[in-house]
Amino acid sequence: MTVKHDLFVYGTLAFDGVLQALLGHVPEKESISVSGYVARTIHLDGWDPFPVLLESPEHCVAGHILKGLSEVDFIKLDRYEFTEREYYFRKSLPIPGRENVLFYEPAKNLFALGELGDVWDTSSLDPSIEFTYVNSLVPKFKSENPDIFG
Repeated sequence: MTVKHDLFVYGTLAFDGVLQALLGHVPEKESISVSGYVARTIHLDGWDPFPVLLESPEHCVAGHILKGLSEVDFIKLDRYEFTEREYYFRKSLPIPGRENVLFYEPAKNLFALGELGDVWDTSSLDPSIEFTYVNSLVPKFKSENPDIFG
């Protein structure tokens, strides 16, 4: 029997349109806030700023838990999160009363490439960011990764 895992998301993967464009479906979602972490932007040359999740005892991050993700979902998500470049890696997220919840933790070498910016607050984002990801960035990403996305 395959164990399915849940994934905490707080950035562009919180958008239904991005999930649909990337995975081909929108997994069941549960809104949640996770204490002890903060989401901040990181700026890399040639990239739009994107969020990273960092431990921070005095903060709380709002996001969603994507439930019951399959191995195929994680293959696509791992590529989207650049795990092969070691920008992120999957790690268990300690949430009291929950098991099998993962998140993408930024790798130390990501910070050597970029500069941390402001706190990332999904609720204050320009709504056009989802449109841009769904209609431009995700399709471009998928076309650059035909081994996974065909």
